[in-house]
Amino acid sequence: MTTPTKPIPVSAAERIAKFYGYDQVVIIARRVGEDPEPNGEHVTTYGRTKEHCSVAARIGDFLKFKVMGWTKENGV
Repeated sequence: MTTPTKPIPVSAAERIAKFYGYDQVVIIARRVGEDPEPNGEHVTTYGRTKEHCSVAARIGDFLKFKVMGWTKENGV
């Protein structure tokens, strides 16, 4: 039996940033090849300040929409 996927909370990205000393963290998680479902992708971003948060979110959006091919309907 496969472990169900769960959204990765921002608090997990925050812990990574604080532990490793980064201003911005972008997490990409993927489940591939499961037949039948579940499969899918997840993106979580974190920024230490409001400005860093905005930059991390823009990076996450770029990766979701330009690299991974998400659409606005499924990319929120």
